[in-house]
Amino acid sequence: MQQLRAVLFDMDGLMFDTERLSDEVWCAVSRAHGFEMTSRDVSLLRGRNYEGGRAAMLGRFGADFPYDALAAEAGEQIGARLERRVPLRPGLFELLDVLRGMGCGMAVASSTRSGRVLHHLELAGVRGYFSAVIGGEAVTRSKPDPEIFLRAAAALGAPPAACMVLEDSYNGVRAGAAAGCFTVMVPDIDPPTPEMESLADAIVPSLLDVIPLARTRAGLPE
Repeated sequence: MQQLRAVLFDMDGLMFDTERLSDEVWCAVSRAHGFEMTSRDVSLLRGRNYEGGRAAMLGRFGADFPYDALAAEAGEQIGARLERRVPLRPGLFELLDVLRGMGCGMAVASSTRSGRVLHHLELAGVRGYFSAVIGGEAVTRSKPDPEIFLRAAAALGAPPAACMVLEDSYNGVRAGAAAGCFTVMVPDIDPPTPEMESLADAIVPSLLDVIPLARTRAGLPE
């Protein structure tokens, strides 16, 4: 077991409670355009970058699905709702402070575009914790491919085996496991499945529960 050197964070649904808003907006926008999209359909977007999301939606609804138009409309509405406040998931600051005190490198590896990632981090007051931010447009292969986590690990100068990945989405857990990182699922909307239980090294109910895992991986007492 390699000692923990770095922690790689997903953003939406992991640090910020934004997935419910995304579900609500996508379902409303699609309905307005004559498509009946459910939360299960929206879950296909979770963890994927723009191109990965398009492929998933065209696969679900067919080649005529106006993904670009709906994504632009949904993105505008979501952005407006999150312009002044980003809701945090419980335990975020406590975890970040502990990891900083441990000397762990930290990076954000999100399928969301970098501009929005940086906006949310600044608005929430957490940008200063992260030495690297990798957005979805920075990679050619979306989660569940491990590319984004491998790039984040490299940006921090840490081998993947010395990195902990924190994820809430199925595609994110798949990507973290494929990267060879110690992968922890902190479920949000989508509950753990047998596949997630087999891929994740740990599944915990909250960010606060990551703290003893990180301390143990770093060789520190809980």
